[in-house]
Amino acid sequence: MRIISIGLFAVLASACSGSRAGVTAAPVSATTVVPTQLIVHVVTHDAKLIGSAVGGVRITLREVNGDRVLATGLHEGATGDTRRLMETPRARGDRLFATSDGARFQTTIPLSTATLVEVTAEGPLGYPDQMVRSSKRLILVPGRHLTGDGLVLEMHGYIIDLLTPDSTLVMVANKRGNVRARVRLLCSCPTGPDALWNVNEVRARVIRDGMVLHDTVLPYAGVTSEYAAELPALSAGQYTIEVVAASPDIATFGVMRRTLTVR
Repeated sequence: MRIISIGLFAVLASACSGSRAGVTAAPVSATTVVPTQLIVHVVTHDAKLIGSAVGGVRITLREVNGDRVLATGLHEGATGDTRRLMETPRARGDRLFATSDGARFQTTIPLSTATLVEVTAEGPLGYPDQMVRSSKRLILVPGRHLTGDGLVLEMHGYIIDLLTPDSTLVMVANKRGNVRARVRLLCSCPTGPDALWNVNEVRARVIRDGMVLHDTVLPYAGVTSEYAAELPALSAGQYTIEVVAASPDIATFGVMRRTLTVR
């Protein structure tokens, strides 16, 4: 009787220990679907979140092995708090982007097994000719929600608006003018010597038939994010004006091209 009691005690102790370790008491289907939450934040390198101010970012979540789209949608909202993101010292584990108004993409996907996925961000959508892409591959586990700051994707680049000349109008031949461009980071964050972000160099090139006719630096124009210089007189014809912004020290570049018609 004493031996039987000891054996029974050992069986019970083993069962309790297994339960504490998370061992399933009974078999379950390997195809059981569990809703799993995912939050994605897309941030500009050395700057803030890319949100609605520049048209948002398209997010695509794809299953790698089955090449199946699991979710797609927009990353939109505000750019986030400048002081918190750019100026306040942070400790390991601090949440940076999980604010009520910060841009984000949030979805819930059905998973039945640990799944290798690729998350791709393309944007900013408001500048289709200047969009860039960033992606990450990772494994998602059913029921293990990725919330808070979630998955963070980073993009490098500037967005450029040509303010003058107006490329929708015909320019007058043999008449001097100006070229003026607005240069911002992908998050729409301003640039300039007195801003938090500076651009090392902004240049404008006038191109015709594959030949660079004029190449000039655009100095800061005294207005936030704007850079300007004189545009030489052009004879009648079709030209391409190209504005390039470059800051190699932070691996950040941008380019914009427009067609000019001169008569």
